[in-house]
Amino acid sequence: METKIQELTTCVQKIKKEARVLTGENDRLRAQLARALGREEAAGDAEQRGGMETLRQLYEQGFHICNVHFGRPRTADCLFCSAFLNRERD
Repeated sequence: METKIQELTTCVQKIKKEARVLTGENDRLRAQLARALGREEAAGDAEQRGGMETLRQLYEQGFHICNVHFGRPRTADCLFCSAFLNRERD
């Protein structure tokens, strides 16, 4: 029983550490996205331009817009994002 409790404690500690890492990454990505859009644009101008144009701009600035990797920085073209953009043009 004591061994199981120690294993669970270790597992919980690993989960907590991973949660801290993910929270830090989330904060960093939010700040990067705010800089990419411009803080005031994110609030008002983006609504006027329309959602699709905003997504297109985000993709051009190096972020995924697909549902698979949304918001993550991209290092190369993404087939999912490209398919989404091409579908909306048709």
